[in-house]
Amino acid sequence: MRINAALVIAGATSLTLAQKPVEGGLATGPYKSGYYEDSSLPGHTIFAPVSPPADLKLPILIWSNGGCSANGTLFRRSLWEVASYGIYAIAAGSPTGKGSTSNLGSPQALPQKAALKWVDANAGQGKYANLDKTRLAAGGQSCGGLESYAIWDHPLVKTIGIFNSGELKGVAIASKVTKPIFYFLGGPSDVAYKQGEKDYKALPPKTPKWKANLPVGHMATWSQTNSGKFGKAERLWLDWMLRGNEKSSDFFLKGGAKADGWEVEMAAMDAIPKVTRI
Repeated sequence: MRINAALVIAGATSLTLAQKPVEGGLATGPYKSGYYEDSSLPGHTIFAPVSPPADLKLPILIWSNGGCSANGTLFRRSLWEVASYGIYAIAAGSPTGKGSTSNLGSPQALPQKAALKWVDANAGQGKYANLDKTRLAAGGQSCGGLESYAIWDHPLVKTIGIFNSGELKGVAIASKVTKPIFYFLGGPSDVAYKQGEKDYKALPPKTPKWKANLPVGHMATWSQTNSGKFGKAERLWLDWMLRGNEKSSDFFLKGGAKADGWEVEMAAMDAIPKVTRI
């Protein structure tokens, strides 16, 4: 449903919206969340807390859709959920948008690069004072994972999430990644399983890396309420890596994912820089 008032955050941290956000009523976090368009960033959909505390800092997720889709609300269930935990998610494409954001064979990630440019120019000032561009992740499903690869080396990107994806040919990108990277795969029945496994093995030895498989196939659990176990894993990844919640790291480091049915492999995780809790 639509709420009756636009999001307004008082004082210098005001995030005045041009339209009313569409709320995600089933999200489980401490903040109501909604999506909307911002006229200063056309061709994207913003998922953010609705009426959060004025002093709440919002880390940022640059999200890329499966199928190279330009529908910014395609993954709304998971993005409402992460936004309800204090993440400002920028999805490629307008709400219910049509068409594609990239060519699968050679993803250029133009919408994602535009979002990064917008974040760099606006975060931390004026009505975007809440946005913390020092805490930013890139993540995506399938083709969206390839688009996330395309921006991994941008200075603002601190961590990468690859969901049911992997390079189609070779390991030209994976072999160079040096930032903490997480692979969430759908098991052997996932059409991108072999690519994701190949990429994980090609990562440099010192790169912090975590990979897990849940036997649910390529489309995973995205269509479930709050995107099910994939949505939970995504939320905890961001809560740890961007908001510095060490409790959320237990899912990755202390058996939480395994207890949830994931088959886990990891290496060099002690090289992940400590993130100050916010």
